[in-house]
Amino acid sequence: MKICITAANCFIGLPLVKKAAELGWEVIAVVRVGNKQKDFIATIQNTKVIELNLEDYDQLGALVGPVDCAVLLTWNGTRGKTRLDDELQKTNYENNMKAVKSLIDFGCKRIVTAGSQAEYGISNEMISEKTECKPNTAYGKYKVLFYKDAYNYCKENNVSLKEPRFFSLYGPGDYENTLIMSNIKKMRANETCDMTPCTQMWDYLFVDDAIEGIIGLCHKECDDGAYNFGSGDCRQLKEFVQEMKNILKSDSKLNFGTVPYTAAGIVSIQPDIHKLKSTGWKPKVSFKDGVEKIVKAMEK
Repeated sequence: MKICITAANCFIGLPLVKKAAELGWEVIAVVRVGNKQKDFIATIQNTKVIELNLEDYDQLGALVGPVDCAVLLTWNGTRGKTRLDDELQKTNYENNMKAVKSLIDFGCKRIVTAGSQAEYGISNEMISEKTECKPNTAYGKYKVLFYKDAYNYCKENNVSLKEPRFFSLYGPGDYENTLIMSNIKKMRANETCDMTPCTQMWDYLFVDDAIEGIIGLCHKECDDGAYNFGSGDCRQLKEFVQEMKNILKSDSKLNFGTVPYTAAGIVSIQPDIHKLKSTGWKPKVSFKDGVEKIVKAMEK
């Protein structure tokens, strides 16, 4: 099995490279030109590193050559106000479409894209892959457009396409300002935690479980299309915060409601994961175990 992984240094990309290499797959890890982690990634068994910027992804197929699967993770502006930047998100779409076409031109047999809950927009109901996509950000809009156009292009060229739609991943190495990462740091120091009301429904999936799901979509014979990625442990966000405090035995004061919701509105996350589970996948890491793994990584 030969696999290409773009954004190989990112939160999802690096553990995916390591897992694929452990399985004995031949890995081509693509990072931006001058990326600081390229030398470390090159030391991973069965792994070759290629430096290429997103705007040059029309060259990706020629550099990579024929592969069994390509996982496209590169996307700029995934957080904060940049998610509302229409021009930036449009550029992401255009460059990733160039990557799809280039890879297929050089013999790629399967494409795995990186979808997002943002494609569905705001919903207070359980979300399945059949739920209509109503994105309320430029990020979500162009993620939907990329998925649809890439899916159709792949179908026209007899290439398989799977899209994991990530709802809320967490784990060691995650962005430091997420609710989990920032509050673990504060709780370990017994500092006050200021938050939104946290009354929305939420579902957290540990990154290692997500990696197992992606690996399955890379090689298993299963339906093309979108797959919701969640844990099935869906409850009010406030409960997760309170559980973190208990796990850490923290004396932090939890100030719910002192931070306003963003302009995007109150987002609830309730993914239906039956389709992903039909591939034989199931989550293995509980929220408690996931938090403890993050703390151990911080201590190292």
